[in-house]
Amino acid sequence: MKILIALDTQEYSRAIIPTAAQLTKNTLADIVLLGIQEKTTDTPDKALSEALEQYRKDIFGEFDGDTSLYSDFSDVSWQRTEGDGWQRSARKLKTCSLTIRTGGAAKQIIAVAEEIGSDLVIIGGSRPDCEWQGELNVPLRVAEEAPCTVLLIKENKNIDKIISILDQSVVSQDSMEMVNQLVTLHDAGLKIVGVKEKKSHKEGAIEKTMVELMKYYNDRKINAWVKLLNSEKVQEYVTASSQEGIVALWMGGKQSFLKKMFSRSMVDKLLETTRSSLLILR
Repeated sequence: MKILIALDTQEYSRAIIPTAAQLTKNTLADIVLLGIQEKTTDTPDKALSEALEQYRKDIFGEFDGDTSLYSDFSDVSWQRTEGDGWQRSARKLKTCSLTIRTGGAAKQIIAVAEEIGSDLVIIGGSRPDCEWQGELNVPLRVAEEAPCTVLLIKENKNIDKIISILDQSVVSQDSMEMVNQLVTLHDAGLKIVGVKEKKSHKEGAIEKTMVELMKYYNDRKINAWVKLLNSEKVQEYVTASSQEGIVALWMGGKQSFLKKMFSRSMVDKLLETTRSSLLILR
């Protein structure tokens, strides 16, 4: 698994490190810690490079000494990369890279996710309006345009419920495992909510998927509840649920009904109203 963690020097980035560290540890992932600086300079931005190094130490601190998957960075220096960027990278059993790019934050985060073949992007956002480096649209653009699953964390708080909302789209194994990881990480309950379209030609498909998911999670000792909603009620339900726990939206595939329903303005509203985290599954 490859995890891209988008970070800056703000408190909302520091707040996502415990969750990012636990997911890294639990999934045995290759990780990239990505920072963005606005201007091209001869050397990496000092404050940003120091912050990335501290974040790396915090993540490594979750592992027990010699059992760490990652190599020590003591002899690794910043190297210039193409496109006005810098990188420090080391590998033991797994690779950890510190990367700094220059340019627009959302554009660079999405580009790096594509370049490395990321399975998950983790990004924080300020409360209450979910800004990133003073820009309102960075988390929104990443959530919408990243080629992989995105976990947006607004507040590191106790979560007791994961609300997983899906349609008839294909449900990937990786997405199921990501929900599993969040449930385990927060010791939370899981509610599986199926969305039933009007005049659907796939009558019974969503019910079948829900039963399969419930069996998958119950086999892993996770208590899951199921609920079926008509499509006209789903937006209101999702907005209300975002105040109760982490909402996981399954939006993979060209035929995803949820992807069509949750337009830019709707995802933006969710990012503004959710108190904790939003998981966009692909």
